[in-house]
Amino acid sequence: MFEAPLFWKKKSIISFILLPFSFFYYLGYQIYRLSKKEVEIGKPVLCVGNLVIGGAGKTPLVIKIRQLLSNDFSKIFVLTRGYLGKNKGPLIVKKTMHFKDVGDESLIHADFGSTCISKNKVEGAKLCRKNGADLIILDDGLQSINVKKKMSLLVIDSFYGTRNRFIFPSGPLRQPTNDALKSCDAIIILDKNFNKKKYEFVSHKNIYTGYRELKFSKNIKSKVIAFSALGNNQNFYESLLDHKIKVDEFISFPDHHKFSIIEMRNIIEKSEKKKLSIICTRKDYIKVPDQFKKKICVADLNLKINNSETLRQFILKTLKE
Repeated sequence: MFEAPLFWKKKSIISFILLPFSFFYYLGYQIYRLSKKEVEIGKPVLCVGNLVIGGAGKTPLVIKIRQLLSNDFSKIFVLTRGYLGKNKGPLIVKKTMHFKDVGDESLIHADFGSTCISKNKVEGAKLCRKNGADLIILDDGLQSINVKKKMSLLVIDSFYGTRNRFIFPSGPLRQPTNDALKSCDAIIILDKNFNKKKYEFVSHKNIYTGYRELKFSKNIKSKVIAFSALGNNQNFYESLLDHKIKVDEFISFPDHHKFSIIEMRNIIEKSEKKKLSIICTRKDYIKVPDQFKKKICVADLNLKINNSETLRQFILKTLKE
């Protein structure tokens, strides 16, 4: 499980002290890239990645891209590593599987279509191809050298951004910003109030914008107690406020946290005592013990892409080149 340190938010003494380690991290990354070769799978592979460690909207964007291209391909597979799942794959994910075996994000993808988990992306892609995939979407993998990618999309979240713009461990960046920009075909910036000046560091000819919106499984008529275990919990909290949800208490857990019976009982007791509704994201709901699920309202994170048809046409053109 992961929780971003506070010094990643802005440059500080700690981040500067760690800069030598960032240098060696980047050196190791470059050695890794030079020592690996991409493997051609025989099917187009579209990669959705990000700049930072932690939550940046990859999974919602993968879902949106799958939906955009659903009429253009007969069988789209999403390939993910199944983070924190016991099964390392390659394995075709079924909706009935448990998150402890295949990870939480893969179960979300399985709700929308064919999904495969595999720690070894090459073997996973081969399994997708064997099962009839005519397009494979990689959830994460921009910095990885494994499957040969036909196209790469970089997602930048407005709230998380690039923080102090230092490479790990001094900051949240997986690689220098310019390196990432050069390796991708288009950038999707998730910002409802997009302003070019805010993203002057993003120099790219193909930039698309979008924003998040929430859809709730129940009508909310009271104040709520909300909880989440995301890479960016603050983003979910602010999204609730944007949707005029009155949040009495918000409880943050580390990314991919597995909720215990005791933790859920405490949340239920608080809600009953104050007569509050309970809200969490779909990703968190998957990990809630079954006996508590009926009491929870699910907030689904959906993406709206501005000029989505233009993006769709660009993706199709790039994949066919």
